[in-house]
Amino acid sequence: MNHNLTQLIDVSTLYGKDKTFVIAGGGNTSFKDESHIWVKASGVALETIDENGFVCLSRAKLKIVSSKTYSGDATEREAEVKADLAHAIVSAGNNRPSVETSMHEIIDYQFVVHTHPTLVNALMCSTNAERICFELFGDQSLFIPYTDPGYILFKKVETEIARSTSKFGKAPQIIFLENHGVFVAADSIPVINEIYFSIIEKIKSKISQALPKDDLKPFESPIIDNIQQLHPEFGTFAAKGIESSLIHQFTTNRKSFLKADTAFTPDDIVYCKAHYLFIPAYQNEKDQIESARAKIAGYVNSYGYLPKVLAVEGQGIIAVEENLKSVLNVLEVYSNILKISYLSDNFGGPKFMTKDQIEFIDNWEVENYRRKLAKS
Repeated sequence: MNHNLTQLIDVSTLYGKDKTFVIAGGGNTSFKDESHIWVKASGVALETIDENGFVCLSRAKLKIVSSKTYSGDATEREAEVKADLAHAIVSAGNNRPSVETSMHEIIDYQFVVHTHPTLVNALMCSTNAERICFELFGDQSLFIPYTDPGYILFKKVETEIARSTSKFGKAPQIIFLENHGVFVAADSIPVINEIYFSIIEKIKSKISQALPKDDLKPFESPIIDNIQQLHPEFGTFAAKGIESSLIHQFTTNRKSFLKADTAFTPDDIVYCKAHYLFIPAYQNEKDQIESARAKIAGYVNSYGYLPKVLAVEGQGIIAVEENLKSVLNVLEVYSNILKISYLSDNFGGPKFMTKDQIEFIDNWEVENYRRKLAKS
């Protein structure tokens, strides 16, 4: 196996196994030489990736994405870009390259590691993200205000990389994306690791309100026991509940839950959908079940889909999904949402995705493809 591909696998699994950097199937990595780029396939987990989890593409053919004029219609445009990415593939198999492949291509370093660290996103999903990012990292690191992922984000980053390179004489090695994560790039893995360590340490220096102790435990509820009867479409769905000191910070009452009732990032939407349901607590089991049934019906009426996260007042959170694997993904991702919200108070408080940003992700074929893979 190519030595550089071996290094890419090693760094991918290093960060993929660390839940403070990568949650569920998020993040992607790449290596490029003069003629080709190897990038993580969409839907493949960094934690367990091997050489078959990467897609090799022609860099010459990828360059068309930068120069070509695409449709003004978002759906048509993203389909056209997807076709051009597919045309650039030179490796065998049916894997699709990461939607962020073009961004990896234009970053002028051999190795790129893109992750969604909890600490980074506590800053990126806060109201003062841009100001504090500049204070900590200066203007040689890029801060990209939230931009719809895909081609539009690629073009925005391309423009900012060119501007920064012209100003400083070298390409930026750190690219922060608001309500998303961070790209780190270098020509060697040790430098990648050094940069990530520096990023985390600088953000830690601003943390005065640390997370509560990690005392996560199972949470039992009649809602879980009766989940399949609470809505006709729940059918054979699975459910699991958890509680902790952190969770109790947000489930005390409806007001406290407002700080964690909406998605922060596109990945939140992929795994948990964009909105989360608060259910008042009742001592009587029958009343609790009927309350949950009514709230779920109201949610479906409002959003047109089933809730994946139920927060029970003063108790815990419940994940509902088609199978246990998906339930565990929801719990993992939503627990991270709570951490981000809590830590964002160090940076002015939480900043959620907007309605328009959420609608783009909900309707984007690429993320629907990732949802499908996440459940398989």
